[in-house]
Amino acid sequence: MAKFKEVASSVIKDVTGHWSTPAKGNYVSYKEIVNLGIGGMGQQLITLITGCLALSAGNTLLGATLGIKPLHLQYMATVQTVFNLIFYVIRGRIVDNTRTKYGRFRPYIAIMGFPLVILSTIFMFLPFETMSYNSLLAVTFCFAITVSMVQPFYTDTYGEMQTVISPDSKERTKIITINALVYSAAPTITGLLIPILVNFTGGYTNIATYRYIYVPTALLGLGLNFFTAFGCKERVVASKSYVQRVGVIEGCLQIYRNKHWWLRTIAGIIGFLEGASGVIFMWIYIYGVQNTTQYGLLSTVLGSASGIGMAITPWVLGKLGNKKLLIFHNSMNILFLTAMTFTFKIPLLLFVFIYGNAVINSFANVYNQVMHSEVKDYQQYISGKRMDFMFGAAGLITTPITICTGYVIPYVYEYMGLTVDYDILYEPQVRNTLFLVLCCLSIVGAVLNLLPFAFYSMSREKHRNIIKVLEYRAMFDDYENKCLTEDRIALNVEGIRETYEFVNAPEPDFAALRQNVKNAKGKQAKNEAAKALKDAKELMVEKEAATILTDELNKFKNPEMLHQVKLAQELLNYGIDNLTGFTKDMVREAKAQQASTKEEKTMKKYDIRRAKSLVKMSKRIKKYYPDGVEVPDEDLVEKAFNMPKDTIEQDKARSRAVERAEKILLRYGKVMKPWVEAQELLKQERISRTILDDVMKMYDEAQSLKAEPAQA
Repeated sequence: MAKFKEVASSVIKDVTGHWSTPAKGNYVSYKEIVNLGIGGMGQQLITLITGCLALSAGNTLLGATLGIKPLHLQYMATVQTVFNLIFYVIRGRIVDNTRTKYGRFRPYIAIMGFPLVILSTIFMFLPFETMSYNSLLAVTFCFAITVSMVQPFYTDTYGEMQTVISPDSKERTKIITINALVYSAAPTITGLLIPILVNFTGGYTNIATYRYIYVPTALLGLGLNFFTAFGCKERVVASKSYVQRVGVIEGCLQIYRNKHWWLRTIAGIIGFLEGASGVIFMWIYIYGVQNTTQYGLLSTVLGSASGIGMAITPWVLGKLGNKKLLIFHNSMNILFLTAMTFTFKIPLLLFVFIYGNAVINSFANVYNQVMHSEVKDYQQYISGKRMDFMFGAAGLITTPITICTGYVIPYVYEYMGLTVDYDILYEPQVRNTLFLVLCCLSIVGAVLNLLPFAFYSMSREKHRNIIKVLEYRAMFDDYENKCLTEDRIALNVEGIRETYEFVNAPEPDFAALRQNVKNAKGKQAKNEAAKALKDAKELMVEKEAATILTDELNKFKNPEMLHQVKLAQELLNYGIDNLTGFTKDMVREAKAQQASTKEEKTMKKYDIRRAKSLVKMSKRIKKYYPDGVEVPDEDLVEKAFNMPKDTIEQDKARSRAVERAEKILLRYGKVMKPWVEAQELLKQERISRTILDDVMKMYDEAQSLKAEPAQA
């Protein structure tokens, strides 16, 4: 008890002491974390009603209430998926190139909830009882498509907001955990109240439930949403002068080089069956037990499972790391799904296993966001560009597979006799057979979902060094423009020195350490020897991860990079007015190069890629700059962005100017890509000669000045 009081007192002291101001080494205050969570509650309440327009075979409103066949829902979902090919590209380009003083995501979080609630409310109050079946299909399709087009502007931006609220992975884990605990209060409350309230509106199969319970709930969500929109900040590791410019095709092609993105994507594709059993809990109480009040109470109890799981996630994550926690979660998920297969005929016993599974599944609410953030940081590390929404556009490559797999569950429903008449689920034989099939499908999906992560190699230590690399790169422009802040200097110097401590540490003698564990006498000696061995293993992990940063610091000393610098200088020596003479002969010459060593093969591969890029540049210059290349002002967007906007006319003129400036710069960057990259590479090489020494000197001088008053 005394220990509990001590922990509680420490937590209260930490929260109150850092309510408005972050603790040292952190970026985010507790007030901002709570604002993020309250906004998440608002999002949960709004998505409750938009989920009623999801074109899914398990959708109770569209299926059981309005009477749309499962396969007809899937046909509409297929068309919706095709439309999303266009929508994703448009959204990705818009959001990833958004630049406002409020950031990239918060403006969408503030605004886009309104059209979602308005559209969903209008749909709920349509006169369905007077419609023919074909009219019902047409109306549902139009509203569902429109909502699906708008919703990612709202939901995905909130999800991405969690990944940029802090650049520190450890702090980000804490934020996501606390945030999940706060916003999970919304589904917990609605999970208790809505099943009770539906008794007064005719149940889940009556349209009145959605009109008079779901609509007011969504309106409440709109108000809560503003806590995130106006109470949080976005923190991306980039120089002050960095301006985001990402072309859709370019962005997608770069993401396709991200091995960690591919592993997560493949896991999602082959594990599509994992959620097949998700409808069982609700359907048992609608069609089996037929007691929505009991369902509401159990749903509330079930909500506590997520709270317990998310509360312990940081501790488990700290012990296991992302990959091991994911494997543990999926393994336990398979175990619980197997138990559910043998107990769904006994509702209360089934609930025990559903509860245990919910505790385990809540781990994913945290580690999935953390892993997604790390994948995006890795993308910025390998490509030099920060991309967020573009990941959705890149994911469209899997659309044909998604369309095909989407038919599996609806086909199972109809094969089992579930079409427009959901009342057949009142028949135990039909219901139990269907539930058995769904549980088996979920087990298969969970097993398949686990397989790709055997190859996932991103660790906490590697990610920490990737962030150090991004911080180091962000210094270049700030150093060049003489706008380096004391915080950025300290962050980089302390990070670099920490990494070199690991690099310079002597390698442990593992044979001797293992022998010490065997020879240790007594419990304390055994523990000390085991701890020494564990520390040695952790040191080797840190030493391996440290190469990510040291390679970056020394990259202009390796032969491959020196070769690239040499070619970049040769290109600039041509002059910008002499870049139209590159032909396919250059590509053939590059391919004809002799390469026997790994180093030579790397250079040859680069030369071929560069030659193709130069030939493409020559063609594009002739097309877009027939009268000579016009180099745009790099501050063009900034100047347009700073135009007055006091009147409607001024605001429109400013918007047009910003759009025009972005198009000019985007076109120049696309056409002149090899030239721009050569300029950037030479600038980095020049700055790299002096930046470390100068920044170290600045840091040491600042530390000396801080120490002087204390000495006095």
